[in-house]
Amino acid sequence: MIRRIAITGTCVVALLAGGWLLLRLGLLADDANVASHRAFEDWLADQPQGEAEFARFEQFLREEGVDEIVPNWQLFRIDGSFAARCEQGQFAIPPEQLWPRIVPALRLVRDKVEPQTGEVEVLSAFRSPGINDCVNGAGGSKHLAFAALDLATPDRQADAEFFRTLCAMQQSAGADSRMGLGAYFDPAEPGRSRGRFHIDAEGFRTWGFDYSSRSSPCPLLLGN
Repeated sequence: MIRRIAITGTCVVALLAGGWLLLRLGLLADDANVASHRAFEDWLADQPQGEAEFARFEQFLREEGVDEIVPNWQLFRIDGSFAARCEQGQFAIPPEQLWPRIVPALRLVRDKVEPQTGEVEVLSAFRSPGINDCVNGAGGSKHLAFAALDLATPDRQADAEFFRTLCAMQQSAGADSRMGLGAYFDPAEPGRSRGRFHIDAEGFRTWGFDYSSRSSPCPLLLGN
């Protein structure tokens, strides 16, 4: 039996306001805020010289041997929840002088991450100073230098076994890999995870929700 529910204009306003509040608090799933390829194409067409600049970026990736490790256009994504919270667009063109900084992280994704996790997508790469300030990001965030990737699997794997795999992968890669792993999972609150993790090649370390080593789930998940 299907029950019909009448929704008044007041209810619609309340639902929209509630959704905005959840977004402001960062409680909506990333899936609801991830910009599509079509949205990227529309955005790029509106940028002065945008298509030419993206073509140069793709050529740079090919020359570095890191083309299409992830869909190239996703490397211009700004985190959807950050963009909405800070009233920014969902994409940004990183300054060309920073393009080489993303290459080591992409190599880690190709050589270490995806062999263990399968395909991943980029939720966020470059973060402008304005967005970083808006979300109270660390002054030394690797995203500011276009040297880091926030990732998730397309099906948003988010359980303890998935993060155990990530932690074991980083441990196996070792200090010489210079892999930074942000493992956003709390074994005491597994439902808090949205399957998001961070990869950079800026130094061997791991952390969790409070961005410090003490919150990393890896010691617990690996029994260290």
